[in-house]
Amino acid sequence: MKVKLKIIKSDIERQLKEKYYLKKKQWSKKWDKFLEHGHEKMTIMFIPHNEQKIFNFQISRFTILFFSSLMVIVIVTSAYAIIKNAAVKREEERLLSNYKDIRSQLIRFEQLTNELEKELDDIKPDIEDLYELATNNNNTQSIWESSMISMEDPSMRQYSAILPSEVKTLRSLQKDLICTTNTVKTIKNFIDVRNKVIYDTPSIIPNPGHITSLFGWRRSPFGFGRDFHSGIDIAAPQGTEIRATAPGIVVSASWGGGYGYMVRIKHKYGYETIYGHCSKVIVFPGQSVQKGQVVAYVGQTGSATGSHCHYEIRLGGVPINPYPYMSKMW
Repeated sequence: MKVKLKIIKSDIERQLKEKYYLKKKQWSKKWDKFLEHGHEKMTIMFIPHNEQKIFNFQISRFTILFFSSLMVIVIVTSAYAIIKNAAVKREEERLLSNYKDIRSQLIRFEQLTNELEKELDDIKPDIEDLYELATNNNNTQSIWESSMISMEDPSMRQYSAILPSEVKTLRSLQKDLICTTNTVKTIKNFIDVRNKVIYDTPSIIPNPGHITSLFGWRRSPFGFGRDFHSGIDIAAPQGTEIRATAPGIVVSASWGGGYGYMVRIKHKYGYETIYGHCSKVIVFPGQSVQKGQVVAYVGQTGSATGSHCHYEIRLGGVPINPYPYMSKMW
């Protein structure tokens, strides 16, 4: 069996070698034939019309093939270069058009930047005035000095010499805007605190009507010379609502001698308010009341010559003039 396999193997190898040598011989003949035809000479003649000497020369087919291939390569390369050049020109025109658009936008941007800078310069005095009002600090220059804190990226410092002026203007505007924002926040905090203080302190009129007697020394309405009036009398029809002028706690709500029926309310920051000569009291001691809440009604109880509300403000137990706390309302 092994012998048969060896014989078959040797036959196959022999057949493959025969086919290989046969193919090699065929390709060798074709190559020789190709070289033979390639080296064949061709005569090229130039015959003039005026009977001059005929010019001719011989050239091989290989040479003709070489120059023909070279010409094709030159033509193809030239065509590619022309097409590429046309594409580059189109791209150049497109970029030039984009550049013009960008340039016009930059000019518009520069105008807007200048307008923004002018507007910011215009509002700076107002910001300084508001800051001075809010903080009671006359050194308004400190607002803008804080904007000098370095905000530049260290990596950008090396390019500072070549940066356009618009970029530097923008950075300056950015610093001023940040400073303005911080100042506005300070003012807002002040206004918030001020509004809270105003809300927590007496700042409205207790009842509609007209003032019949101011705070201070006056002729006694009872005909006994001069006396000191520790509040303001606001005349109104009997039964008119009397409202708390600030949030607080009711300290007393009862008869108060010459005050008649009265309500006394304790507020924040050492303030107290008194509402006297009431016809009726509708709150009780220890009760929390809100600003504008009805606490009593106008009457003529106690030492009163007419229907009115005696409105009194005390600070630290000392009567003060209520008029400045309500003058904006009259």
